[in-house]
Amino acid sequence: MNETQKKPLNTNLQANVQETSKNIINSQYIIKSHDLIQQGYKVYLLAQGTNTPYKGSRGHLDATANVRELTDMFLKYGANSNIAISLADTGVAVLDIDKHSTNGFQSLIQSGHTLNLDNEVWEMTPRSGAHVFFKIPDGVKADDLKHDLMAGVELLTDKVTVAPSVKLVDGTEVEYKHFGGDISECSVMPDWLVKMASNVATNGNKQNKRVPRYSIDQRINMMINGFDVGERNNQIMSFAGWLLSIRNIDPNLVYELVQKINSYSAVPLPDKEVNTIFRSAYNREVKRASMGGR
Repeated sequence: MNETQKKPLNTNLQANVQETSKNIINSQYIIKSHDLIQQGYKVYLLAQGTNTPYKGSRGHLDATANVRELTDMFLKYGANSNIAISLADTGVAVLDIDKHSTNGFQSLIQSGHTLNLDNEVWEMTPRSGAHVFFKIPDGVKADDLKHDLMAGVELLTDKVTVAPSVKLVDGTEVEYKHFGGDISECSVMPDWLVKMASNVATNGNKQNKRVPRYSIDQRINMMINGFDVGERNNQIMSFAGWLLSIRNIDPNLVYELVQKINSYSAVPLPDKEVNTIFRSAYNREVKRASMGGR
């Protein structure tokens, strides 16, 4: 092939690069991600329209505050990738209120607590739930806060998907919608929420009592519908550990049940990954048992 024949290919390549650069510059996702970095947060990418990290990525472990690194991720995965932030070491927690499988708003009302969202920094999730951002008070450690608070209400301290990300709901792309100013301007967690989320020993139990990450209702939902996309690793670890902590239960039966539930999931994890998570859960329970920590 002579140089004249090669020319159109080079021209097309240049056009493709220019088009990619144009998409990156105009992407609302990358514009928002840069804004989040300016607010002091580390950002990572999720597969377009999902809460699932891209295959081959490390999810929240790839979170970065380096604009150049993040731009390289967008170039690699696409300008319309969903975005999420790492909450680790930020001093911020997110009250995740579900309104799909369980109505967390109703749970809060029944417990005697209400939120005036007009006064908070929050985002409406694609299924009409809410992510409410709070600063963790001085003297309170994120690692000491419980995750599962009540039916349909969870406290996130590790990571969270943020606007303008989208999810597919009943065949339609629905956006996360942001309200109330920058995340960095969120209010301090109210006292009632701190009390609810604190691992305070009660009824004579020791302070090191294990606090379940998921409620019984949530675990039953897992058995019926499988593990949730974006929470599969955590749910498998928690579910397996919960059953393995039962005295004299056969680990093989637990493993078979975990595999079965995984098969019910909308996006099942590969067997190899399930094996790795189960092995970690098993080793953790063996260690706890050896220390008398059932």
